[in-house]
Amino acid sequence: MTFRDQLLIILFLNISFAGFPQHDPVSGDSETGQLKDIFTNAHLHGHFRNYFMSTHNKGELKDYYTNATGGAIGFTTGNYKGFEIGVKGIFTYKTFGNDLGMEDPVTGKNSKWEYELYDVLNQGNFRDLDRLEELFLRYRFGSSYVSFGKLETEYTPLLNHSDGRMKPFAHRGGWAHLNLTPQHQVNLGWLSGISPRATTEWFSIEEGIGLFYNGFQRNGELAEYHEHYPSSGIGIANYNFQHEIFKLKFYDIYIDKFLNSAWAEVGVDFNNFNLGLQYVYQTPLSYNGDLHYENRYIQPDENGQVLSSQLGWKNDRLNFAFAYTHAFDSGRFLFPKELGRDHFFTSIPRSRLEGLGNVNVYTVKAAYLPVKDLHLGVELQQIKGADAGVFKFNKYNVDESFQVNSHVRYDASGFFKGLSFDLLWVYRENQNMLDAQSIFNKSNFNQLNFVTNFYF
Repeated sequence: MTFRDQLLIILFLNISFAGFPQHDPVSGDSETGQLKDIFTNAHLHGHFRNYFMSTHNKGELKDYYTNATGGAIGFTTGNYKGFEIGVKGIFTYKTFGNDLGMEDPVTGKNSKWEYELYDVLNQGNFRDLDRLEELFLRYRFGSSYVSFGKLETEYTPLLNHSDGRMKPFAHRGGWAHLNLTPQHQVNLGWLSGISPRATTEWFSIEEGIGLFYNGFQRNGELAEYHEHYPSSGIGIANYNFQHEIFKLKFYDIYIDKFLNSAWAEVGVDFNNFNLGLQYVYQTPLSYNGDLHYENRYIQPDENGQVLSSQLGWKNDRLNFAFAYTHAFDSGRFLFPKELGRDHFFTSIPRSRLEGLGNVNVYTVKAAYLPVKDLHLGVELQQIKGADAGVFKFNKYNVDESFQVNSHVRYDASGFFKGLSFDLLWVYRENQNMLDAQSIFNKSNFNQLNFVTNFYF
């Protein structure tokens, strides 16, 4: 925790104390509350997690494994006239594993996925991995609220928490969650800072976007857009409507100086069937045209467009779905990896659409609950049309691929409620490019993930 974060905590507490005189009620309806009740009625929450990951690359290419242990502890005060203060810290340690920094003798590269359990920006640090994840002031009114500070935002299909490693994506700014009626809901946000997944530091938008690999431009040059955009922030608007069997969701995410992404999603349930459609349209902002070609995040003539669909069937124990996504040839679908993960109907762990255009993605999903608390699932995905070496629609130079994900989850009940075990096996295979540089830690690997969680 930095000195600035410590000062913020002290400031928040002093502001709250100044507004909570002992003779005032703790709630709007009570006249007998005391200052201490704000803490007596506080909520302590969090989780402990153990994550074992092992990646087995093809043939003689080097394999890696690691075990990370950690957790998060949060504290939210009781409610006083609608106001609450919250703070949450998260920590991680490496408990055992092989040398993740040891280079593969063929490619000269080291571990990729295993480092994501720690800090990808400080490889080799396996112990000093704490982060102040939340520090916020929140005001509740009815079933709505407004928050300001370091906070967990509401879900969006692009910018999100994505809690699939030891440290999720975290965001800083202001957020309003408005329940207008049981059918109508609105979320509004403005974010000025981020802490990407698998990192420990906080960054401004200008510093944070582009921290990870920048990929290629459409002409094949390496992209270098990190810290070339003096962005003032990210604006989010979301509207949700639900009425009986029909759902409508609309999201607009505006990243100042970069681009605007408009996302519409509809869903219909009928009998045991469900049908879903998603459509996203992206518009580059004018600032891109003021930069040198290699420093642009998106080219001024690009308009990423994606249409994703899913047809599913389910009953109490079985769930089947077929999903199809088409990314149009009007441009690459782009969204900063530092902000979240795309959630199209065809998106699965270890495979996302970001960076691709002019491709088709097919996914078949099945889930089975043989007994209560035991969940079995499998996902098969095929990506067609990604041409390695042709960068016009391929930011990260990936190949057509086939992937299988199999997972088993058990949720304990009774005395052990809150405890869960999750086993995920991933196999991914390139269809064309099979040389060592193209597949190492990218494809043609088996990966085992075993995660133990305890939430409280």
